[in-house]
Amino acid sequence: RCPVTCSERRAGGLSTVDASHLESLASGGRMPARRAIMVLATKQHTGKTSVSLALIQTARKLLAPSGGTVGYMKPVGQQWVTVEEGGEQIRVDKDAAVAHHYFKLQERLRLSDVSPIVIGRGHTKAFLDGEMPSLAAEAFEARLTSAFGAISAASDFVVVEGTGHSGVGAVLGWNNARVAAALGVEVVLVANGGVGSTFDELSLNVAACRAEKAAIAGIIINKCAPSKVAEVTTYLQKAADRFGWGVPVLACVPYGDDLDKPSVSDLVHLFEGGFSKERYVPSESASSLASMSNLGKRRDLKHTAAAVYATALRYAAGYGGLRASGGGGGSSGGSSSR
Repeated sequence: RCPVTCSERRAGGLSTVDASHLESLASGGRMPARRAIMVLATKQHTGKTSVSLALIQTARKLLAPSGGTVGYMKPVGQQWVTVEEGGEQIRVDKDAAVAHHYFKLQERLRLSDVSPIVIGRGHTKAFLDGEMPSLAAEAFEARLTSAFGAISAASDFVVVEGTGHSGVGAVLGWNNARVAAALGVEVVLVANGGVGSTFDELSLNVAACRAEKAAIAGIIINKCAPSKVAEVTTYLQKAADRFGWGVPVLACVPYGDDLDKPSVSDLVHLFEGGFSKERYVPSESASSLASMSNLGKRRDLKHTAAAVYATALRYAAGYGGLRASGGGGGSSGGSSSR
């Protein structure tokens, strides 16, 4: 689902990405306030994080000839990991930790700025009870703008990743749209393939952004049926134009079947099996992250439920090499190469 690879698919007949749009975003073409964008989803599981990482990689390639640098920020996180920074243990968003490590941002950016605010379990109730002054409006905005200022000063272009859809965070008085407006960055909305329901979801998010005066740079459609790419792009753009949005459909990324099939190691990790676990819990010497143990923890599934789920995944993924729960070889003999 990466726009970088999709732009290379045009020769095969899938005109999925207008590279000039992405180049414009990276060069400040539609952003008079900031050379940055904020990526928001219309709902869960649209592929917002994948798109964000792809945009980082795209911008890095575009800016590399001039020596430009790309930063990343996830202003508000919900699922966190514990890391060490400056001799202290801090909580940061798990996606921010991955991006910070993968793109080697530690050379320029503090992880505490990349992930400045984490909302944990119970924080919302504590905030409503007046017990969390750090989430009060002035303190919240000061932390956001300070972190973004540090990242902007060290980067030529910044990809900011929101938490969910535009309305997430409203209970704190800081939904994603308001965060974008406060930072002075334009929004890129990520939705899944379709026309009617997709436009409905986009409409809600466009309304939320406009209510907070957050400008929208464009729309990326992710996980679209390959045969529907041209149709979806055409009709969503027609719908956006009909209702006067003034927002371009930047990309329509075809569904990548192979990307959504679990590997055997994914299943082992899910059920906390024995082999390959080190791939998911890197040691301190192998990673800049001091503790990733939280990523290795999964729900304690009942033995029967785990077996049923594994069997369903085996058939959904199209291979039969999974070992039955409790012993015995798979029906296809040996382990899958995936």
